[in-house]
Amino acid sequence: MTNSPDPNGPWKCSGNPPGSHPEVENYGDKCLLCPNTRLGKPKPNGGSPGKDKSKLVTLVSILVVAAILGVTWLLLKPRQEVEIAGPEPIPTPTTTYNPPPPPPSPTVERYSSGERVLLIGKSNTDRDRGIEAFKAGNYSQAAQEFEKAVLGDRTNPELQIYLNNAKARQAGTPFVLAVVVPIDSNVTSAEEILRGVADAQTQFNDAKGLNNQLLEIAIANDGNDPAIATEVAQKLANDPNILAVIGHNSSDASKAALVEYEKAGIAMVSPTSTSTELSGNSFFRTLPSDAVSGAKLADYAWNTLLLDKVVIFHNPNSSYSKSLEQAFATQFQQLGGQVVKTINIADPNFNAEQEIKAIQNQAQAVILFPNTKTTSTAIGVAVANSNQPATQRLKLLGGDALYTPATLTSGSNAVEGLILAVPWVAETEYAKRAERRWLGGVNWRTAMSFDATQALIKTLSSSASRTTVLQNLKNTNLSASETAGEALIFEPTGDRQAYPILVQAVRSSGGPSGSPFAFKPIK
Repeated sequence: MTNSPDPNGPWKCSGNPPGSHPEVENYGDKCLLCPNTRLGKPKPNGGSPGKDKSKLVTLVSILVVAAILGVTWLLLKPRQEVEIAGPEPIPTPTTTYNPPPPPPSPTVERYSSGERVLLIGKSNTDRDRGIEAFKAGNYSQAAQEFEKAVLGDRTNPELQIYLNNAKARQAGTPFVLAVVVPIDSNVTSAEEILRGVADAQTQFNDAKGLNNQLLEIAIANDGNDPAIATEVAQKLANDPNILAVIGHNSSDASKAALVEYEKAGIAMVSPTSTSTELSGNSFFRTLPSDAVSGAKLADYAWNTLLLDKVVIFHNPNSSYSKSLEQAFATQFQQLGGQVVKTINIADPNFNAEQEIKAIQNQAQAVILFPNTKTTSTAIGVAVANSNQPATQRLKLLGGDALYTPATLTSGSNAVEGLILAVPWVAETEYAKRAERRWLGGVNWRTAMSFDATQALIKTLSSSASRTTVLQNLKNTNLSASETAGEALIFEPTGDRQAYPILVQAVRSSGGPSGSPFAFKPIK
């Protein structure tokens, strides 16, 4: 033990006896490890040196025994592996794979008054500039660009409608009608319908409209799909600016859409839907119904062709095809004829060659009533019939779905002699004007669309509304000079007072390019 010169400073102690514990520096009067005290200070509790020494010896003895026991335990303890702590393990990722969602399908643009292209054809920079100006609300510039676009693509009716629309908006507060066409599924029919609409719109707007209020046509595309037609009809019905609708094309699409137009009280004038299933307060059409066309064809088959046994090929899932088949069959059987068999040309297992062979010696004629989606199949039936020996070939009759250039170009010799009941033939003043305007012949879809637009134009007034348009349609009375060739009056049912015309595919000029055949009226 050593003392500091400073009686109150630190002092060191190594135990008693010295060396009994490591030397430790102390700052208080008592050693931290043993009973020793700073020299010159009284022992705690007045203890004597003898007693302190005895206590120290006892403490040291205890410590020594404890140390011996501890060392012995360590030596005798079974050895264990020492676990060395490492870094935290990295969690193993789950094996479940969640693929990213697929990219969205391209959205089909179904509506335009001039904001976009719906009929995708050849490029036209003037058209594109017109669209940009139209979207920007610069209708004067849009009209200039669309006018140049029309000159660069004379056969495109969409451009003519956009030009008229730009002028109508420039004049302010236009009347707005919508036309629904099947661009997705039948672009040719869509163009044919739009040409008739464009002709009537141009004629009205060029005459300064009604008190300088011009006509705008909103184009919609339903692809002849009933589900899409319903959506399109809902959108058009919810647009308060649209006074009425021209369309739809197929009877099935029209049937689906008509439900929505009836709810909204908006008139629908179809230029191409003939099904007898179409009726309602909002429904009108500018061509004969299937009831009239089917009966006309049956009368001709029985009374003129002297047929008494026929086989009908049709699509029972089509409203148009089904109603035409029923109308023909009912009239033909009432006259005394017999429908030997009806065949579903929409059946996935349908085979034209087999069906034609199976009906040999059973019938004298084949009646073709396809809908727009099965016209190529019907033409295949005609081809199969033409492959038979000349003495076994059956006569061919059909509905207006076959009244197209494709029937003549695809069917060629196989459709020679085919007789159709159709709503119109191109032998009128309107046909001549339209042929000059569109640089080629026009067909019944164009003519009936012209008439539908004309009928709606005649309903317009300074206070036009959906209600007034619908009411005025019921009183429509247009002369032949105001239509594509026949006076236009609607029956209370919405059907046109009209009678179909019979035409036949014959070798003649005036048909589609590349075909030696044309449809000519039967005198």
